[in-house]
Amino acid sequence: MSPAPPPKVSAVVLAYNSARFLPVCLDELARSRGVELEVLVVDNASRDDSAAVAKAHPTAPRVIEPGRNLGCAGGNNVGWRAATHPIIVFVNPDCAVERDTLRLLAEALEADPTVGAAGGKLYYPHSRRIQHAGGILHPNAMAEHPGVNQPDTGQFDADRDVDYVTGALLAMRRADLEALGGMDEDFFPAYYEETDLCWRLRMSGRRVRYVAAAVGYHWESVELGLFSPALVRMSYRSRMIFAVKNLVGGRRLAEFVRFETTWFFGPHARGFRGPVIRSYLAGIGFALRCMARLSRRPAGVRDRLPRKIGPQA
Repeated sequence: MSPAPPPKVSAVVLAYNSARFLPVCLDELARSRGVELEVLVVDNASRDDSAAVAKAHPTAPRVIEPGRNLGCAGGNNVGWRAATHPIIVFVNPDCAVERDTLRLLAEALEADPTVGAAGGKLYYPHSRRIQHAGGILHPNAMAEHPGVNQPDTGQFDADRDVDYVTGALLAMRRADLEALGGMDEDFFPAYYEETDLCWRLRMSGRRVRYVAAAVGYHWESVELGLFSPALVRMSYRSRMIFAVKNLVGGRRLAEFVRFETTWFFGPHARGFRGPVIRSYLAGIGFALRCMARLSRRPAGVRDRLPRKIGPQA
């Protein structure tokens, strides 16, 4: 019996002022083994020479230039829609993957039709300090990375189902992206688009899987700076959009209010309450825009809600 053909994987790299990181990212993707790989770089109107760096790279990735900044969701949507393979792996330009990472993520999807997304273990650069090992989403839509900043002593070596995985390294079937309409571009310019995508996958009946042996090294928030005012403001705004979108129904809304009240007046919100209050206003604005959209929809058209996705062939 001949061996099974390798999984066909399209890696989508969304670049935004990423010229200094792209060569390493593309070098490591090119070293991937056990997959039939195409690489697409979408340049989100970078102010540096990201597109030129990608075009000059010896691995010759496909470079797509929309001509304007579409945000993380919009740029990634351009990438996966242009891809030709059935498995899509979103890889941040500041993320370097190990040789078997893409294969392990693809195999996690191919081995179990109930798994809709897979992500790996991310370390901080040049270290074995954990950055991401699967995510927890709290009832107020606050996201948490268990083990963040801890040295890796094997405490996250077991594969498991999680609430979400980071978009810095996220594998999905193209068919599921098509069924869900891709990433929601309301999360412009960034943050929570992958959390929302994983949520909608789970609401449709799929599982999100953390694959411990699929390893990458991620610089994280290199454009805005970790915990910069701009990042904090953007993240909290996107969290409220997620909450308005997904947590407005009865029991979830009550849980959100209880958890949010406890969190807001607790020690973890100290120093961030100003941006949080502004994010509430952003959430109200988003809700009003959603109501305006509904008022303009044609008679008889239903809202697009998560639906069950059928089994993969």
